Amino acid sequence: MSQFSGSLVAKRKSDLVEIADALGIKDQEGTNIELRERIQSKLDANADSLRTTDAFKGLYGRSRRHQTSDGSDTPAPEKTPGRGRRSINKTLEKIVDAANIPLPDSPLSSKIQEKADNALALVETDTKDIAARISDASSTLVKFVDGRKNAVEGCVRDLRDILSTPCGLIPVAIAIEEAFLYSHVVSLGKHVVHFPPLRSDKGTLASLLRTAFFWAPSISWSYCFPTLESVHPSSDVWPATAWWFFSTVLPPLVLSSLVSFIPQKGIHRAGASTRYQAAHPPTPTFDPLTFVFFRLAILLLPLTNAAPAAFVDALEMSGNSQARALGAGLLAALIIAQRLGGATRA
Repeated sequence: MSQFSGSLVAKRKSDLVEIADALGIKDQEGTNIELRERIQSKLDANADSLRTTDAFKGLYGRSRRHQTSDGSDTPAPEKTPGRGRRSINKTLEKIVDAANIPLPDSPLSSKIQEKADNALALVETDTKDIAARISDASSTLVKFVDGRKNAVEGCVRDLRDILSTPCGLIPVAIAIEEAFLYSHVVSLGKHVVHFPPLRSDKGTLASLLRTAFFWAPSISWSYCFPTLESVHPSSDVWPATAWWFFSTVLPPLVLSSLVSFIPQKGIHRAGASTRYQAAHPPTPTFDPLTFVFFRLAILLLPLTNAAPAAFVDALEMSGNSQARALGAGLLAALIIAQRLGGATRA
Protein backbone atom coordinates (compact mmCIF):
# COMPACT_ATOMS: atom_id res chain seq x y z
CA MET A 1 0.00 0.00 0.00
CA SER A 2 1.28 3.49 -0.80
CA GLN A 3 2.29 5.88 1.93
CA PHE A 4 0.53 9.26 1.87
CA SER A 5 1.88 12.47 3.31
CA GLY A 6 1.52 16.19 3.02
CA SER A 7 -1.45 18.53 3.07
CA LEU A 8 -4.70 17.54 1.39
CA VAL A 9 -5.13 21.06 0.01
CA ALA A 10 -2.17 20.72 -2.39
CA LYS A 11 -3.24 17.36 -3.80
CA ARG A 12 -4.87 16.77 -7.16
CA LYS A 13 -8.15 15.03 -7.81
CA SER A 14 -6.45 11.70 -8.72
CA ASP A 15 -4.42 11.74 -5.47
CA LEU A 16 -7.54 12.47 -3.42
CA VAL A 17 -9.40 9.62 -5.13
CA GLU A 18 -6.51 7.24 -4.34
CA ILE A 19 -6.47 8.28 -0.64
CA ALA A 20 -10.26 7.94 -0.41
CA ASP A 21 -10.07 4.48 -1.95
CA ALA A 22 -7.37 3.48 0.56
CA LEU A 23 -9.52 4.75 3.45
CA GLY A 24 -12.52 2.79 2.19
CA ILE A 25 -14.62 5.82 1.24
CA LYS A 26 -17.23 4.67 -1.25
CA ASP A 27 -18.45 8.11 -2.38
CA GLN A 28 -15.59 9.44 -4.50
CA GLU A 29 -17.62 11.77 -6.74
CA GLY A 30 -17.89 15.55 -6.49
CA THR A 31 -15.46 18.42 -6.41
CA ASN A 32 -12.03 18.46 -4.76
CA ILE A 33 -13.41 20.37 -1.82
CA GLU A 34 -16.16 17.83 -1.16
CA LEU A 35 -13.77 14.90 -1.52
CA ARG A 36 -11.21 16.62 0.74
CA GLU A 37 -13.85 17.13 3.44
CA ARG A 38 -14.82 13.44 3.34
CA ILE A 39 -11.16 12.37 3.68
CA GLN A 40 -10.54 14.82 6.55
CA SER A 41 -13.63 13.58 8.37
CA LYS A 42 -12.42 10.00 8.01
CA LEU A 43 -8.97 10.92 9.31
CA ASP A 44 -10.39 12.82 12.30
CA ALA A 45 -12.80 10.02 13.23
CA ASN A 46 -10.08 7.33 13.16
CA ALA A 47 -7.11 9.42 14.34
CA ASP A 48 -6.09 6.96 17.11
CA SER A 49 -5.65 4.00 14.75
CA LEU A 50 -4.60 5.78 11.54
CA ARG A 51 -2.01 8.04 13.18
CA THR A 52 0.23 5.00 13.84
CA THR A 53 -0.33 3.48 10.40
CA ASP A 54 2.59 3.94 8.04
CA ALA A 55 0.28 4.62 5.08
CA PHE A 56 -1.64 7.52 6.69
CA LYS A 57 0.53 8.96 9.49
CA GLY A 58 2.11 11.39 7.02
CA LEU A 59 -1.32 13.05 6.54
CA TYR A 60 -1.44 14.17 10.19
CA GLY A 61 1.63 16.41 9.98
CA ARG A 62 4.80 16.33 12.07
CA SER A 63 4.47 16.29 15.86
CA ARG A 64 6.73 18.41 18.02
CA ARG A 65 8.28 17.01 21.16
CA HIS A 66 8.44 18.96 24.34
CA GLN A 67 10.05 18.18 27.65
CA THR A 68 7.78 17.58 30.60
CA SER A 69 8.46 18.52 34.20
CA ASP A 70 9.98 15.10 34.94
CA GLY A 71 12.48 15.45 32.04
CA SER A 72 10.82 12.97 29.62
CA ASP A 73 10.00 13.92 26.07
CA THR A 74 6.39 13.55 24.96
CA PRO A 75 4.89 14.46 21.66
CA ALA A 76 3.18 17.81 21.70
CA PRO A 77 -0.50 17.67 20.99
CA GLU A 78 -1.33 18.13 17.37
CA LYS A 79 -3.12 21.28 16.33
CA THR A 80 -6.60 20.64 15.11
CA PRO A 81 -7.46 22.05 11.72
CA GLY A 82 -10.13 24.39 13.11
CA ARG A 83 -7.81 26.13 15.62
CA GLY A 84 -6.04 28.22 12.95
CA ARG A 85 -9.36 29.33 11.49
CA ARG A 86 -10.60 30.42 14.93
CA SER A 87 -7.44 32.46 15.49
CA ILE A 88 -7.95 34.22 12.15
CA ASN A 89 -11.53 35.03 13.09
CA LYS A 90 -10.41 36.47 16.44
CA THR A 91 -7.84 38.64 14.64
CA LEU A 92 -10.49 39.95 12.29
CA GLU A 93 -12.78 40.72 15.20
CA LYS A 94 -10.00 42.71 16.88
CA ILE A 95 -9.43 44.69 13.68
CA VAL A 96 -13.16 45.48 13.42
CA ASP A 97 -13.30 46.55 17.06
CA ALA A 98 -10.31 48.82 16.53
CA ALA A 99 -12.03 50.40 13.49
CA ASN A 100 -15.11 51.12 15.58
CA ILE A 101 -13.19 53.04 18.23
CA PRO A 102 -14.50 56.64 18.16
CA LEU A 103 -11.94 59.30 17.40
CA PRO A 104 -11.25 61.93 20.03
CA ASP A 105 -13.37 65.06 19.75
CA SER A 106 -11.74 68.19 18.37
CA PRO A 107 -13.04 71.70 17.53
CA LEU A 108 -12.39 71.14 13.85
CA SER A 109 -14.35 67.89 13.70
CA SER A 110 -17.28 69.41 15.59
CA LYS A 111 -17.37 72.38 13.22
CA ILE A 112 -17.27 70.09 10.22
CA GLN A 113 -20.10 68.00 11.64
CA GLU A 114 -22.13 71.13 12.38
CA LYS A 115 -21.61 72.46 8.86
CA ALA A 116 -22.60 69.09 7.39
CA ASP A 117 -25.77 68.97 9.51
CA ASN A 118 -26.67 72.52 8.47
CA ALA A 119 -26.06 71.70 4.81
CA LEU A 120 -28.25 68.60 5.01
CA ALA A 121 -31.01 70.54 6.76
CA LEU A 122 -30.77 73.34 4.17
CA VAL A 123 -30.93 70.86 1.27
CA GLU A 124 -33.94 69.14 2.80
CA THR A 125 -35.69 72.49 3.39
CA ASP A 126 -34.93 73.73 -0.14
CA THR A 127 -36.17 70.46 -1.61
CA LYS A 128 -39.46 70.71 0.26
CA ASP A 129 -39.78 74.40 -0.69
CA ILE A 130 -39.13 73.68 -4.36
CA ALA A 131 -41.60 70.79 -4.35
CA ALA A 132 -44.24 73.02 -2.71
CA ARG A 133 -43.64 75.79 -5.27
CA ILE A 134 -43.87 73.36 -8.16
CA SER A 135 -47.11 71.98 -6.75
CA ASP A 136 -48.54 75.50 -6.34
CA ALA A 137 -47.46 76.47 -9.87
CA SER A 138 -49.03 73.35 -11.36
CA SER A 139 -52.26 73.97 -9.45
CA THR A 140 -52.33 77.59 -10.65
CA LEU A 141 -51.69 76.48 -14.23
CA VAL A 142 -54.47 73.90 -14.05
CA LYS A 143 -56.89 76.50 -12.67
CA PHE A 144 -55.86 78.99 -15.37
CA VAL A 145 -56.32 76.42 -18.14
CA ASP A 146 -59.70 75.38 -16.73
CA GLY A 147 -60.78 79.01 -16.50
CA ARG A 148 -59.71 79.80 -20.07
CA LYS A 149 -61.35 76.58 -21.25
CA ASN A 150 -64.63 77.59 -19.64
CA ALA A 151 -64.31 81.09 -21.12
CA VAL A 152 -63.67 79.70 -24.62
CA GLU A 153 -66.56 77.28 -24.28
CA GLY A 154 -68.79 80.17 -23.17
CA CYS A 155 -67.72 82.30 -26.17
CA VAL A 156 -68.29 79.42 -28.58
CA ARG A 157 -71.68 78.75 -27.04
CA ASP A 158 -72.70 82.43 -27.31
CA LEU A 159 -71.47 82.60 -30.92
CA ARG A 160 -73.39 79.44 -31.75
CA ASP A 161 -76.53 80.90 -30.22
CA ILE A 162 -76.11 84.10 -32.26
CA LEU A 163 -75.48 82.32 -35.56
CA SER A 164 -78.33 79.86 -34.98
CA THR A 165 -81.00 82.57 -35.28
CA PRO A 166 -81.89 84.51 -38.47
CA CYS A 167 -81.69 87.87 -36.70
CA GLY A 168 -78.05 87.12 -35.80
CA LEU A 169 -77.00 85.22 -38.90
CA ILE A 170 -78.15 87.82 -41.48
CA PRO A 171 -76.24 90.82 -39.96
CA VAL A 172 -73.07 88.71 -39.69
CA ALA A 173 -73.32 87.64 -43.34
CA ILE A 174 -73.87 91.24 -44.49
CA ALA A 175 -70.92 92.45 -42.38
CA ILE A 176 -68.65 89.81 -43.95
CA GLU A 177 -69.77 90.84 -47.42
CA GLU A 178 -69.09 94.51 -46.62
CA ALA A 179 -65.61 93.62 -45.37
CA PHE A 180 -64.84 91.88 -48.66
CA LEU A 181 -66.17 94.96 -50.50
CA TYR A 182 -63.75 97.25 -48.63
CA SER A 183 -60.82 94.88 -49.21
CA HIS A 184 -61.59 95.00 -52.94
CA VAL A 185 -62.10 98.75 -53.26
CA VAL A 186 -59.78 100.29 -50.71
CA SER A 187 -56.24 100.74 -51.95
CA LEU A 188 -53.63 99.40 -49.56
CA GLY A 189 -50.13 100.74 -49.24
CA LYS A 190 -47.29 98.38 -48.42
CA HIS A 191 -45.04 99.48 -45.59
CA VAL A 192 -41.78 97.89 -44.46
CA VAL A 193 -40.27 98.36 -41.00
CA HIS A 194 -36.56 97.64 -40.47
CA PHE A 195 -34.85 97.07 -37.14
CA PRO A 196 -32.29 98.41 -36.64
CA PRO A 197 -33.44 101.24 -38.91
CA LEU A 198 -31.68 101.85 -42.17
CA ARG A 199 -29.27 104.73 -42.60
CA SER A 200 -30.91 108.09 -42.07
CA ASP A 201 -30.02 111.70 -41.40
CA LYS A 202 -27.89 112.57 -38.41
CA GLY A 203 -29.64 113.67 -35.25
CA THR A 204 -32.83 111.63 -35.88
CA LEU A 205 -34.34 108.90 -33.74
CA ALA A 206 -33.66 106.33 -36.45
CA SER A 207 -29.95 107.12 -36.42
CA LEU A 208 -29.90 106.83 -32.62
CA LEU A 209 -31.52 103.38 -32.72
CA ARG A 210 -29.14 102.23 -35.44
CA THR A 211 -26.14 103.38 -33.42
CA ALA A 212 -27.41 101.66 -30.26
CA PHE A 213 -28.33 98.36 -31.94
CA PHE A 214 -25.66 98.11 -34.65
CA TRP A 215 -24.69 94.69 -33.26
CA ALA A 216 -28.21 93.21 -33.56
CA PRO A 217 -29.25 91.17 -36.64
CA SER A 218 -31.36 93.02 -39.17
CA ILE A 219 -35.10 92.27 -39.03
CA SER A 220 -37.72 93.50 -41.51
CA TRP A 221 -41.51 93.36 -41.18
CA SER A 222 -43.89 94.26 -44.00
CA TYR A 223 -47.56 95.10 -43.59
CA CYS A 224 -50.36 96.69 -45.62
CA PHE A 225 -52.33 99.71 -44.45
CA PRO A 226 -55.05 101.72 -46.20
CA THR A 227 -53.81 104.92 -47.75
CA LEU A 228 -55.35 108.31 -47.05
CA GLU A 229 -56.43 108.62 -50.67
CA SER A 230 -58.65 105.51 -50.32
CA VAL A 231 -60.92 107.20 -47.74
CA HIS A 232 -61.00 110.57 -49.50
CA PRO A 233 -64.53 111.78 -50.44
CA SER A 234 -63.58 111.57 -54.10
CA SER A 235 -62.42 107.95 -53.88
CA ASP A 236 -64.31 104.90 -55.19
CA VAL A 237 -65.19 103.58 -51.70
CA TRP A 238 -68.27 105.68 -51.12
CA PRO A 239 -70.06 105.17 -54.49
CA ALA A 240 -69.31 101.43 -54.35
CA THR A 241 -70.73 101.22 -50.81
CA ALA A 242 -73.81 103.24 -51.82
CA TRP A 243 -74.50 101.04 -54.85
CA TRP A 244 -74.06 97.87 -52.77
CA PHE A 245 -76.33 99.02 -49.93
CA PHE A 246 -79.13 100.70 -51.92
CA SER A 247 -79.33 97.94 -54.53
CA THR A 248 -78.70 94.68 -52.58
CA VAL A 249 -79.59 95.39 -48.93
CA LEU A 250 -82.32 98.01 -48.65
CA PRO A 251 -84.74 96.70 -51.36
CA PRO A 252 -84.88 93.14 -49.94
CA LEU A 253 -85.42 94.58 -46.45
CA VAL A 254 -88.41 96.64 -47.62
CA LEU A 255 -89.89 93.81 -49.69
CA SER A 256 -89.54 91.32 -46.80
CA SER A 257 -91.78 93.51 -44.65
CA LEU A 258 -94.42 93.55 -47.38
CA VAL A 259 -94.29 89.87 -48.22
CA SER A 260 -94.08 88.03 -44.93
CA PHE A 261 -95.12 84.55 -43.88
CA ILE A 262 -95.08 85.23 -40.17
CA PRO A 263 -97.97 86.81 -38.20
CA GLN A 264 -98.13 90.59 -38.64
CA LYS A 265 -98.66 92.82 -35.63
CA GLY A 266 -101.36 95.34 -36.48
CA ILE A 267 -105.07 96.13 -36.84
CA HIS A 268 -107.05 96.16 -40.06
CA ARG A 269 -110.00 98.04 -41.48
CA ALA A 270 -113.41 97.44 -40.07
CA GLY A 271 -115.02 94.35 -41.38
CA ALA A 272 -111.77 92.61 -42.25
CA SER A 273 -111.45 89.08 -40.96
CA THR A 274 -107.82 88.07 -40.60
CA ARG A 275 -105.72 85.66 -38.54
CA TYR A 276 -103.54 88.44 -37.04
CA GLN A 277 -103.79 89.89 -33.61
CA ALA A 278 -105.89 93.03 -33.38
CA ALA A 279 -104.62 94.39 -30.07
CA HIS A 280 -101.22 95.60 -31.36
CA PRO A 281 -100.32 98.80 -33.22
CA PRO A 282 -99.65 98.49 -36.98
CA THR A 283 -95.92 97.59 -37.05
CA PRO A 284 -94.31 95.91 -40.11
CA THR A 285 -92.75 92.56 -39.33
CA PHE A 286 -89.44 91.62 -40.93
CA ASP A 287 -89.38 88.11 -42.45
CA PRO A 288 -85.82 86.71 -42.76
CA LEU A 289 -86.84 84.01 -45.25
CA THR A 290 -88.31 86.42 -47.81
CA PHE A 291 -85.38 88.79 -47.26
CA VAL A 292 -82.79 86.19 -48.29
CA PHE A 293 -84.92 85.11 -51.27
CA PHE A 294 -85.32 88.68 -52.56
CA ARG A 295 -81.63 89.37 -52.04
CA LEU A 296 -80.61 86.18 -53.82
CA ALA A 297 -82.75 87.18 -56.80
CA ILE A 298 -81.19 90.66 -56.91
CA LEU A 299 -77.63 89.27 -56.77
CA LEU A 300 -78.42 86.71 -59.49
CA LEU A 301 -79.73 89.46 -61.78
CA PRO A 302 -76.25 90.78 -62.82
CA LEU A 303 -75.37 87.27 -63.95
CA THR A 304 -78.18 87.29 -66.52
CA ASN A 305 -78.67 89.23 -69.74
CA ALA A 306 -81.70 91.07 -68.31
CA ALA A 307 -79.65 93.27 -65.96
CA PRO A 308 -78.84 96.87 -66.98
CA ALA A 309 -75.22 97.47 -67.90
CA ALA A 310 -74.83 100.28 -65.32
CA PHE A 311 -76.09 98.01 -62.56
CA VAL A 312 -73.69 95.23 -63.56
CA ASP A 313 -70.70 97.62 -63.77
CA ALA A 314 -71.51 99.14 -60.37
CA LEU A 315 -71.69 95.76 -58.61
CA GLU A 316 -68.55 94.45 -60.31
CA MET A 317 -66.70 97.55 -59.12
CA SER A 318 -67.33 96.50 -55.49
CA GLY A 319 -66.34 92.85 -55.86
CA ASN A 320 -66.95 89.56 -57.59
CA SER A 321 -70.65 89.22 -58.46
CA GLN A 322 -70.54 85.43 -58.70
CA ALA A 323 -68.97 85.04 -55.23
CA ARG A 324 -71.57 87.41 -53.81
CA ALA A 325 -74.39 85.36 -55.36
CA LEU A 326 -72.95 82.13 -53.95
CA GLY A 327 -72.84 83.71 -50.49
CA ALA A 328 -76.47 84.81 -50.78
CA GLY A 329 -77.47 81.28 -51.82
CA LEU A 330 -75.70 79.79 -48.81
CA LEU A 331 -77.42 82.28 -46.50
CA ALA A 332 -80.80 81.38 -47.97
CA ALA A 333 -80.14 77.67 -47.44
CA LEU A 334 -79.23 78.28 -43.79
CA ILE A 335 -82.40 80.30 -43.16
CA ILE A 336 -84.50 77.54 -44.76
CA ALA A 337 -82.78 74.97 -42.53
CA GLN A 338 -83.57 77.09 -39.48
CA ARG A 339 -87.20 77.46 -40.52
CA LEU A 340 -87.56 73.73 -41.12
CA GLY A 341 -85.96 72.97 -37.76
CA GLY A 342 -88.39 75.30 -36.00
CA ALA A 343 -91.35 73.71 -37.77
CA THR A 344 -90.16 70.23 -36.74
CA ARG A 345 -89.83 71.25 -33.08
CA ALA A 346 -93.28 72.85 -33.19
